[in-house]
Amino acid sequence: MTGKPWHIAALALPVAGLAALWGWSDYKSRQGTDWDVPVAGYDPRDLLRGHYVEFTYEWPGETRDDNFYLTQFCIEGEAPVIDRIVPVDDLAVCAHPARISTGSIYGDTGLRNGRLYIAQTRSGELQEKLADRDLRGIVRIRQRDDGLITPREISFRPLTDEERAARDPQREDDALPPPPVVVTPEN
Repeated sequence: MTGKPWHIAALALPVAGLAALWGWSDYKSRQGTDWDVPVAGYDPRDLLRGHYVEFTYEWPGETRDDNFYLTQFCIEGEAPVIDRIVPVDDLAVCAHPARISTGSIYGDTGLRNGRLYIAQTRSGELQEKLADRDLRGIVRIRQRDDGLITPREISFRPLTDEERAARDPQREDDALPPPPVVVTPEN
């Protein structure tokens, strides 16, 4: 009977370790700063991987095509509102650093593309809202102290007048009057 306490301890130790890892992971996931990032694009279903919304971040201030492969930058603004992002070589200079995760499914474009897993019951609703050209998708991300970002939730709001103008710029041709109607005389 003297061996039973050792058997119980041998079983309890891995369970306690697993509980401690889960608790630490849960604690770390709740740390950081929440930011709202405008997004575009979507893919609400993938039968092999579950239900998710896939999107492209539209970081404020990111206007150049060469920013597509940014692997790190500073976020400027007062949470949750981002004023702009600033590419940097050294994240130590940032109050709010952001960097790609080495395990990201998107590799070097991990700060450009994102995926948020959703309940199957929401896929139809989100698909409809993402297809609505008068709504702007906003993903709330959590930025940890080490710079890693995690998408947390998605919401929608109506487009502002500036966003509509940027989406549908008036062409110079639209400002010109239509050409005159040409009438050919009948013989």
